Amino acid sequence: MPQIRHRSDLDHPLLPAHLRAMTFAARITRLPRAFSPDHGADALAHLPELSPELREVIHGAAGCSPYLGGLIPKEAGWLAEALAGSPENALEAALIIEGDSDAALRSSLRQAKRRVALLTGLADLAGVWSLEEVTSALTRLADIATDRALCFQIGIEIGRGKLPGQGEDDIANAGGAVALAMGKMGAFELNYSSDIDLVLVGEQPDRALQAVAQRMVDGLNDHLESGFLYRVDLRLRPWGSAGPLVTTPDAWMDYLRSHAQLWEKQALLKARCVAGDIEVARRLLS
Repeated sequence: MPQIRHRSDLDHPLLPAHLRAMTFAARITRLPRAFSPDHGADALAHLPELSPELREVIHGAAGCSPYLGGLIPKEAGWLAEALAGSPENALEAALIIEGDSDAALRSSLRQAKRRVALLTGLADLAGVWSLEEVTSALTRLADIATDRALCFQIGIEIGRGKLPGQGEDDIANAGGAVALAMGKMGAFELNYSSDIDLVLVGEQPDRALQAVAQRMVDGLNDHLESGFLYRVDLRLRPWGSAGPLVTTPDAWMDYLRSHAQLWEKQALLKARCVAGDIEVARRLLS
């Protein structure tokens, strides 16, 4: 049976406690070389107080990665503080995503993306984190982004009275809806530029949930001044691009029994609930 994990399970550390207490600098095992030393120097100008070993990491990273070099000036204040302590603690802080409006949430999500990508990229290049820790950090961000986006949009529909029988207490479980991560996301294998593959399932009124799904995807997909988040791929849903964005549990089961190809069933081996009602997901995946 596919493994089912609650969102809080993603907070379990991959490292022993004594290693998690060590600073970023104390765990450096290699240094990136700057392909463009001038770009490395430009980035260092935004972080004048760093220790020598951290300066070497920044110089090499910004000098060989235009993406990281572009993020450093935008997040220099946060980065200096993050590098002073444990990278795991910095990651937890970066994953705190808030926003009581659509615009505020979109901005907060993109700030988290900048910070997690920057921290993870530096930890990757400096040998501070293993490959598994790198992909886990990137996947956790996608999980939390999906959860925040789905629950926020469900909350809007509940406030409008479009989801009968649902109240504010149901927002945290997305009113009984579920977002299942598939592919690399489901297996904790996201890289820096991965799409996120999702299947959305829910029993509430069809029109309301289709609107929720579309706004959720738009919020994750859109290119904004504050940055880009994810390309969301929903094509693993029943009937692919021709099917509704959200399917009911009964319709999904019927599709799997009667119409799904073998590869679609095999894809469920990596399915994992990342947002919504965990009990609904447990019943679906079992």
